[in-house]
Amino acid sequence: MPQIMPSIATFHAKIESFCEVRLAPVLGKQDYTNLRSYMLSLTMRRALPPLHAGRLNWREIGATCQLSEDGLKVAKREARHGFEALMRWINGPKKPKQVVKPVAVVAAKPFTLRPAQPLRRPLEKPAANANTVAKPAAQPLRRVVGGKGY
Repeated sequence: MPQIMPSIATFHAKIESFCEVRLAPVLGKQDYTNLRSYMLSLTMRRALPPLHAGRLNWREIGATCQLSEDGLKVAKREARHGFEALMRWINGPKKPKQVVKPVAVVAAKPFTLRPAQPLRRPLEKPAANANTVAKPAAQPLRRVVGGKGY
């Protein structure tokens, strides 16, 4: 058996106790043994359980562990928490985002109040009436004779 790292050994013990407390009372002996050994092997290999569209793929888990039909129904309800804990442990804690420190602004001159300036608006042309807008004259169509346009 390969040497176990301390964090793996700790999590391995947690999965063992989870299986004893949560799975042993509700699963049959064969289903319990298969599912427990499968979860512990995932822990040892630091591998994620099979996923489909971001969720646990229970068909593949059931086929791999050779779970009975009733055992699969119970495992979906009870073992889900163990598999989710395994995924959180493997993915590890999220790295905190770097905090951007504000840049110190050096003021060139101290702020002084100035007297209010009168508001000046540029003179605008009077708005054109929609009826007075000239439309370009329509150009007559030229007939193409013999493939030449002129």
